Amino acid sequence: MSLIVRIALPAAMLVVLIYTLNAAARELRAWNARLETPNRKVVSNIDAEPVTFTIYPVQHGDRIQDVIALQWPAFLVAGTVAPVPRLSYSERRPKVLSWASYVTLPLAVGLYWFAIAVWIDKRLIQRKRPIHSTVVRLTMTLGFGLMGLLFLLFLGKDLLSGWPEGPQGAYGLTAWLATICIILWTEVNGLRRKASTTPEL
Repeated sequence: MSLIVRIALPAAMLVVLIYTLNAAARELRAWNARLETPNRKVVSNIDAEPVTFTIYPVQHGDRIQDVIALQWPAFLVAGTVAPVPRLSYSERRPKVLSWASYVTLPLAVGLYWFAIAVWIDKRLIQRKRPIHSTVVRLTMTLGFGLMGLLFLLFLGKDLLSGWPEGPQGAYGLTAWLATICIILWTEVNGLRRKASTTPEL
């Protein structure tokens, strides 16, 4: 079971990633092609200059943004080496994905989800108790409080934006925050259970 979990989760997310990369590459190519032929509107006044309509910075589709936000740490690391899809682009002409993108990003995403799969195996399947110092425990407690607050804020935004059929909310980031909250809560709660079961001398 442990081996299956450690392989199945990263493999499944890599399949989703490859589909996402192909879709993002098509959107970037279409965007750059649109920039090659900008729409122009010529004003009839002879003294007026032709007006070129500004094309605003590109954003990927909703589902692509969800995949990026769900595993943004991996995208952030891979983005330091090669062009990767982003939630939004500030530059007028975004860089298209290269062969390095298809090597670096799957490696980063695979390692990211492998680490989560190992945690799931140890904590939820094998039920191994976490052992941390008091400082680490306090840090995780504070982190859980902060992440929990952010999760509630983003969840409220999702619900108010018409989830799931309505306008797009930050679903991917909300799911990421939920994952982090579960990890932190399990670590802290495991410590409390261990402390409560320690026999008194």
